[in-house]
Amino acid sequence: MCLLINVDSATDRLQEAKSQLDKQDLHWERLEAVTPKSEEFVLPEAGSKWYRELTNGEVACYLSHRKAWRKAIDAEVDYLIVLEDDLVIDGPLKKITDEIIEADMSWDMVKLFETRKSRRELRSLNSGVKIVDTPTMPIATTGYIVKVSSLPRLLESTKQFSRPIDVEFKSYWEMNVRIYSIYPPPIKISEDNDSTIGVRQGDLSTVQRLGKIKYNFLSSIRARLGYFFRCFSKP
Repeated sequence: MCLLINVDSATDRLQEAKSQLDKQDLHWERLEAVTPKSEEFVLPEAGSKWYRELTNGEVACYLSHRKAWRKAIDAEVDYLIVLEDDLVIDGPLKKITDEIIEADMSWDMVKLFETRKSRRELRSLNSGVKIVDTPTMPIATTGYIVKVSSLPRLLESTKQFSRPIDVEFKSYWEMNVRIYSIYPPPIKISEDNDSTIGVRQGDLSTVQRLGKIKYNFLSSIRARLGYFFRCFSKP
């Protein structure tokens, strides 16, 4: 199953994404994004592991991805491709995702966009791209493929959340999932579109800035330690 998350009002984005996806010989469906005005919109409980509160737009984005996960479970498919409508497709997306599935590796999710410069090759695919492991996860959730068998675990671990979903994936060990990336990535993020999530909070207090520094430092250390041990473990 391939789902494109799209806000009702973002008709231009939908048309641009459709023109790209229709060239990929890839069956896809539009998934109506959750917005702060949706009946599905529910603020997470108070209490944060992060350095600031989430904006309503960030909550809505997170809920949209959870909505996609539940749809795939209900459809009883084996794999789910989740795309956001600000994507730019720069490669044979269907061929690459088919080869990722055929590789039959022990992954829960493979990110299909921006890849960190530091990377470890795990598998070279016929399409010319490589499945790679990275010290830290690339930010954003523009495109990824996930095993549906992993989604109940993801839904359970994200019932309550306090970070944007792209930041959440950076701490993947807390969700007990294995995430790899693709290099070179077949998907990029459009630079021409403004975010439909809304502007993230820019003005931070001194306490929040210190909290951000602490969070980023500890998260980076934990991620790099995990990467280091994986480099020396059995493939």
